[in-house]
Amino acid sequence: MNSMLVIGGGSWGTAFADYLSRRSKDVRLWAREEEVLAAIRTLRENRVFLPGIELSPELGVSADLEDAVGRAGVLVLAVPSKFMRSMLRRLQPLLREDHVLICLSKGFESESLKTMSQVAAEVFGPGVSRQWLTLSGPSFARELAQGHPTAVAVAAENEELLGRIQEELSSLTLRVYRSGDLRGLEVAGSLKNVMAIASGMISGLGYGFNTTASMVTRANLEISRLGVRLGARPETFWGLAGIGDLMLTCFGSLSRNFQLGRRIALGESLQAVENSTPMVAEGVETTRAIQRLAANLAVEMPITREVHRVLFEGKSVVEAVGDLMKRSLKSEWTSS
Repeated sequence: MNSMLVIGGGSWGTAFADYLSRRSKDVRLWAREEEVLAAIRTLRENRVFLPGIELSPELGVSADLEDAVGRAGVLVLAVPSKFMRSMLRRLQPLLREDHVLICLSKGFESESLKTMSQVAAEVFGPGVSRQWLTLSGPSFARELAQGHPTAVAVAAENEELLGRIQEELSSLTLRVYRSGDLRGLEVAGSLKNVMAIASGMISGLGYGFNTTASMVTRANLEISRLGVRLGARPETFWGLAGIGDLMLTCFGSLSRNFQLGRRIALGESLQAVENSTPMVAEGVETTRAIQRLAANLAVEMPITREVHRVLFEGKSVVEAVGDLMKRSLKSEWTSS
């Protein structure tokens, strides 16, 4: 396996770097937080973003991005989506044609309404598609770090690269499936965070599995409706990156987006929840972006609309659920 650099010391970046390091000794982690690097270097633990997990003794850390990029053949991008463009701009003068870029980030850029691969094409030029892969699927960072068997999908336009990375990343812990639907993986991975906020709100109101399962089913139709409009394949939304990741984040309390929604339903403000943790809930920015994108494309997305109204327009969670239940009656397979 090529030398690898994971860029981003959050929970997912740290867990993925640890996983890679246990398969190959030549793996380094770059993070902007010096306290994260110091703790990993001395204690073998990321106490800020992944506490309680003992990291591989072979995992290296670096505070020098330029040096670390120069040494690596594979760059794993694990920064929050709202910081992706600025990070790619830092990497632009350092990027080589032989670099492989694996994106772990899930989200749309809220201003441009672009996916991460589209942002990369703007920064690096369209030729970067030969180097770019996106990995997505039902994968809590803590569970991967604990060695729980996990399956994900990886998508790219470069089929030769896709097959090679699938082989290099797969193990008895992580099973990787190939996908040719890059756009579908990006849409599914991004929008499931919005729906996880909705699921957390349902939990915060004290509703049970009837409500959550109903919401998840309708959410997947809503996500696929937008995805197909953007050129994705319908079957992607019934796979690991689609319904798999959606179920994980909507039924699993480890999800940051789920917890954010739950706390808001229990009475906290969005600002208070975000200020209480250094971790980023990607669904907040994605909700803002998707609300605009759906309006621009005239795609009906009622769950996303209600989450947006709660987060940014002061609507109560109780009212939002009530308004979803009062929508006009229709066939289950209607386009809206």
